[in-house]
Amino acid sequence: MDKKILVAVDGSPAALKAVDYVGLMEGAMIRELKVTLLYIMNPVPPYLRRDGQRDPESFKRLRELEGRNRKQAAEVLDKCTEHLVRHGMAPEAVEKKPLPRSSDAARDILFEAEQGLYDALVLGRRGISKAQELFLGSVTNKVVQHAERLPLWVVGGQVTSLKVLCPVDGSEGSLKAVDHLAFMLGENPECKITLLHVGASLGNYCTLDFMETELAEGIEADIMHSDAQCMDDFYARALRVLEQSGLSPEQVETKTIEGGMSVSGAIMDEVKKGGYGTVILGRRGESRSFFLGHVSDKVMGKAKDMAVWVVG
Repeated sequence: MDKKILVAVDGSPAALKAVDYVGLMEGAMIRELKVTLLYIMNPVPPYLRRDGQRDPESFKRLRELEGRNRKQAAEVLDKCTEHLVRHGMAPEAVEKKPLPRSSDAARDILFEAEQGLYDALVLGRRGISKAQELFLGSVTNKVVQHAERLPLWVVGGQVTSLKVLCPVDGSEGSLKAVDHLAFMLGENPECKITLLHVGASLGNYCTLDFMETELAEGIEADIMHSDAQCMDDFYARALRVLEQSGLSPEQVETKTIEGGMSVSGAIMDEVKKGGYGTVILGRRGESRSFFLGHVSDKVMGKAKDMAVWVVG
């Protein structure tokens, strides 16, 4: 079955790295992929359109500006296409789509992504400082906050690793992430996937200072027991979904890390140790989930030379 993804580009180095990531994944991991490159052109000042209706010189300037915008869009889209073809993608599998800006870039990108029924939306993330690690850039940040129904791939830096990590917490949100993973990467005998669970602990629910040691230990044991039961059931469902997609049990590893105060920190530690290039997260978890949602934002903010898929 064909997979359709939309890649928003603007000519920036970050966008080109996102294109390179798509080329890397298509060449080694994703079969039957169709890519649409979307470029939102610069807006034309409204006063120039008004004046162009009355004054021939203004109309001439309007047409010249529109021509420059189209030329710039064509240059960016051609360059991005060249990157994909260099990775081995067939030119006929790439569509170039320049569109005039109708509102703001983020809204236009989301409108095209949802109306076009794409399987995922891909954006590059610009470099950020330590103090701004949760700020992804104005357009990308807006898209992240409002892309509730569409899987979103945010690419930070140059991705070279094909290893895939999918942090899970036993919720339906996690299962949706596994389902998207299975659809995009299924039927690939070379694909290796790790399902990672950061074990629940009392520290995820309340502070420990005020609680008696014996009571804390009892509650901690109850939480861990309940968490283990939940994950046993979840893994059975997740492995069934992956197997139905054509991935064998030998291609999937399950791994549990003892819980700590920072789930996002545990995930990023595992990314660094394992050399993963792609992390796949559910956007939302159940009420009992303790990392989906805000943790996906933190992981995106800290991501360096990796892609984060956020699945709604």
